[in-house]
Amino acid sequence: MRGGVPEDLARTAILRGGAFVGRRRVRDPEGAIREGDRVEVDLREPPPAELPRILHLDPLVLAVDKPAGVLAQEGRGGGPALPDLCSRLLLDRGEPDAALLVHRLDRGTTGVTVLARTKAAQAALLREFREGRVAKEYLALCAGQPRADEMESDLALSADPAVPGKRRADPRGDPARTRFRVVRRLVGATLIAAFPETGRTHRVRVHLAALGLPLAGDARYGGPRSLDGPDGRRLEFSRPLLHALALRVRHPEGHELSLRAPLPADLAGAVEFLAG
Repeated sequence: MRGGVPEDLARTAILRGGAFVGRRRVRDPEGAIREGDRVEVDLREPPPAELPRILHLDPLVLAVDKPAGVLAQEGRGGGPALPDLCSRLLLDRGEPDAALLVHRLDRGTTGVTVLARTKAAQAALLREFREGRVAKEYLALCAGQPRADEMESDLALSADPAVPGKRRADPRGDPARTRFRVVRRLVGATLIAAFPETGRTHRVRVHLAALGLPLAGDARYGGPRSLDGPDGRRLEFSRPLLHALALRVRHPEGHELSLRAPLPADLAGAVEFLAG
C-alpha cells in the first residue's frame, strides 16, 4: 500500500487509463516520475458501457449507433471510449479490430457515428468532413414552441472562458450555420430536425438555445431537466435529448454511403409522453 491506496487498486486504475502525470495519460504502472510531477489516479470503476449497434461494416468503414453516455475519447476516469467498444465488436466478429475516429458526438448524444478501419480510409473520410461535404440530420426534443415551422441560425461560436467545455455565441468566433424544421408539435415541447452545415462543437445545442428552444435535459444550455405531460405527470431527462438520425458521406472508394439510426427508446418515449 502506497499513500493509503492499495497497490493492486492503483495498478488496475493505471492500466485502464485512469492515471495522469500532469496532463499526460499514463498506462505503465512501472513508469518513472520525477520530483515535482503532479500525479492523479482515478480509482473509481467506470460504469459498464453499452455496446454500440453496427449500422454498416465493410473493409474500410464502420458505422455504429452510438449509445448515450459513451465518450468519443477516453475521459480522465479511463474506461472504454467509442473506438475501444467498436474494436471489441469487431473482435467478437473475428474481424481486424482497427476503429479510428473520424468525427465526434457529445457524450449524451446518440446516433450515427462513422469510424475508419484503415489510416488511408480515415484520411479520406476526414477530408470529407473537413471540406463540408457530409450531410447530417439530427432530431432534437426542445422545450417550447416556435412560431415558424422552419428556422435557421448562423451565430458564430467560441469557447466560453468562464465555463470549461462550454460554447457561446460570439461574433468573432468560428462561423456556424444550422437549419431547423419542425417535425412534431407536442405539449410544451417540439420535436425538431436540425441540419448543421458546419462541424462546430455544440453548434446545434447553442443555436437552439439562442432561438429560445433549448434541448430537453440540456441544463448546460438552459434546457429543463423535466417537463410536464398532458396528464400532469412529470418526465425527468437524464441527458440532452439529441439524436444523430442520418448521415450521408462519400465512401473512400467513391460511392455515397447513406446511414440512419433509429430513435433511441428514451427519445421515442418522451415524444409519446408529450404527444397529448
